[in-house]
Amino acid sequence: MTVPSHHDLITGLQQRDPQIVSWIYETYGPRVYHYLCRRLGDAELARDAHSEVFIRLLERATHYEDRGLPLTAWLFHLARDQAANIRRRAGRFVPLEAGDTEHDGDPETLLAPQWDWEHLQYVLAALPDHYRRVLWLRFGYDLSLEETARQLGCTVSAAKALQHRAMILARKLVREQPELIPNPRRTYQPPMA
Repeated sequence: MTVPSHHDLITGLQQRDPQIVSWIYETYGPRVYHYLCRRLGDAELARDAHSEVFIRLLERATHYEDRGLPLTAWLFHLARDQAANIRRRAGRFVPLEAGDTEHDGDPETLLAPQWDWEHLQYVLAALPDHYRRVLWLRFGYDLSLEETARQLGCTVSAAKALQHRAMILARKLVREQPELIPNPRRTYQPPMA
């Protein structure tokens, strides 16, 4: 099958054309799976999420509003949402995304692996409101930098800078005020969004 046009992809998906659906799955399926593996850190969870993403793609195809964006944008949006849902249901906090910290290295330097959600809330509560909000939007609600900037009413670069400063202050608080994290070995469920 030749590469279908954007219009053919959307129309075929909405009509559940087996050739188009198969082409989408075979073309984008591996990328979606690898994306989910990175987001979830677990191949089995990624397989389950992968199936759910394509089920939702088919279920929601008739309601898809074509805004000229590539189909992959919608597909990866569904994958990101599915990963966030799985993490919320699992009641665990997933490490911050690579590339979002001051050194583009290990984002877990802020969050020791044994910390749970309640202990992270102690750190967040100690931050000024504007820092707390940017961190909640980015990592509590798993929004992209672009979505976070829209919520904050600023540019993407301003949101990234605000997040960077918030992370630096959070690290400083953890180092200088260890009493912020009482009994870090206990486990709790995260708050509902």
